[in-house]
This record gives sequence, C-alpha cells and structure tokens, in this order.
Amino acid sequence: MRIQKTLASFFAVVILAAANATAYAAATHRFTEKDRQEVKDVFLRQAAAATAHDIVAFERVLASAPAGQPDPIAFVARAYQFWGKPALIEHFKETFKGVWKFEPNVESIKIVPLTADVAQLYAPTQITLGASEASARSAPFLVYEVAVRTPEGWRIASIVPVPAPAQ
Repeated sequence: MRIQKTLASFFAVVILAAANATAYAAATHRFTEKDRQEVKDVFLRQAAAATAHDIVAFERVLASAPAGQPDPIAFVARAYQFWGKPALIEHFKETFKGVWKFEPNVESIKIVPLTADVAQLYAPTQITLGASEASARSAPFLVYEVAVRTPEGWRIASIVPVPAPAQ
C-alpha cells in the first residue's frame, strides 16, 4: 500500500511538473530574427503588389478576422480613413486604376516587436500617385504598419502613411 501511495505521489509530481513546463514554454515564446524577416517579407510583398497594382496579392498580405471577431484592418491617412478589409480593397481597386508606386527604402526598414505575435514596422517610402503619368506626383512618407501573426503567417493589420520631409 505504501509503494502505491509513493508511486501515486511520484506520478502526480511528474504530471504537475509536465504541466508547469508546458505553461512555462508557452510563456517564453519570443519574437525571433526569423519573425523579423517574415514581417519584412510580408511588407515587401505588400509593396510589390501595390506597385504592380495586383489587388489579389495585395489583399493576401492583409490580416483576416477570425470567425466572430472584428475586422482588424485599418488604413488611416491625412486625407481619409478606411476601416475593414473590404473598404480598403475597394479603395485600392480605384487607386490602382491610376499611377501608384510604393517604393520603400529597404535598408531603412525598422521592425519593433510589441509582443511575440505583434510587431510595428517603420519604413521611409517614396509614394507616387496620380490619375495619370502626367499628373502623378512623388512624395516621401514614413509608413507605419502593424503586423500580426496569424495561422497563415505574418499579415498586415494597419497602415498609416505619414508625410515626411524631403531628404
């Protein structure tokens, strides 16, 4: 009987230790250099899709709302605001009918993790836009974005282009 109690106590300790180790492992998940590269890659895919006027590829880099959750997409600029992926996609369908080039300075991109699953991205970017080549104008912006980890990988949840002084 004493051996059974000792074994039961031993197994209880092992189970509690395993549960504690699992909780500790989950709590120590970190934002890694691989995550940093993946955030940068999704941003560069966004830039390439925008410049190519590829609305399907552009939509793929944006976060989707999990079932029953609010749409996480926000695009806030000086002249306008778009809340939700459908509104943003409709805006860019119209924008892509004209001239739109999104050219980040790749060497100056900064990625700052907020948590293991959320990161801020800052990118000095040259944006060229207009109804036609003749009317298109280029201007420097500091683009601020928030990337989130999703089951599909890192995706963009918010975009805020801030006009920057010419360099």
